[in-house]
Amino acid sequence: ILVTGSLAFDYIMRIGGRFSDRLSDPFAAGFSAAFVAPSMQRRFGGCAGNIAYGLRQLGLRPNLLAAAGEDFAPYKSHLAAADISDSAVKIIGGQFTAQAFIINDDDESQIIMFHPGAAAFAHLQGIAESPAAPDWAIVAPNGKEGMLRFARELSDAKTPFIFDPGQAVALFSADELREMSSLCRAAIFNQDEYAAFQKIVGAPFSQDGERALLITRGDAGSEVSVRGKNYKTAAAKFGETADTTGCGDAYRAGLLYGLIREWKWQRILGFASVVAGKKALCTGGQSYSISAQEAEKECARLFAV
Repeated sequence: ILVTGSLAFDYIMRIGGRFSDRLSDPFAAGFSAAFVAPSMQRRFGGCAGNIAYGLRQLGLRPNLLAAAGEDFAPYKSHLAAADISDSAVKIIGGQFTAQAFIINDDDESQIIMFHPGAAAFAHLQGIAESPAAPDWAIVAPNGKEGMLRFARELSDAKTPFIFDPGQAVALFSADELREMSSLCRAAIFNQDEYAAFQKIVGAPFSQDGERALLITRGDAGSEVSVRGKNYKTAAAKFGETADTTGCGDAYRAGLLYGLIREWKWQRILGFASVVAGKKALCTGGQSYSISAQEAEKECARLFAV
């Protein structure tokens, strides 16, 4: 599995109370707000890093294709400890590795400030840099030009891939979104991202042929539409949520695991939900532990698939 997307250092903070108590009119001229975050943790993140971590937890050996900055050394050590190869991580001189500043409130709402840094130069390498030809791939949030390049090259190589624009969806024009949607085997959005996609494109995602559309809805579960059929699953919950950062990426790792094994959709959704649910118990996108055997057992217990 080829994983393209960002690597990032995540700074995760939490305030007491709710954003809505302070942000009644956040777009008024001269708007200003300050929050005190009593706790802060720096974690290894980025969509590509999180997805690759999840796949490695499940026993697979993903190929990671990404760009990092001159401050990559701690992340490099972390990947080595997790037994994930960084042979196709390109270091961009004069740039930081992407940085995400994530603030959570008591409602589990988030405000995120993201600096792309080196990720904006992801297009300087292509899928030929991967150490092996992939069976499946994912084009996760990254620099705009990199996402376009990877989607086109994967299509040319006839490699099935998931189009996962995430919050980068707003970077693309309607024509660019239509193009990448037409090239992928599946596309995944959360409900807000899909609303943004439809607003830009002016139409729903096209599901011609085998193309699947997946929508994640947080605590409300997830669903997939494919070949005129719709499948849904509930969210898997194993205790009090510690942090939602990276849950979507853990879900994608579970999704790819099921796709490469050609499982039926209902089983894939349940399995992916379990992986995301286990991640929610830990802070950060790369601090949880789960095996494929454990995830399959929980999937069977919770969803009978």
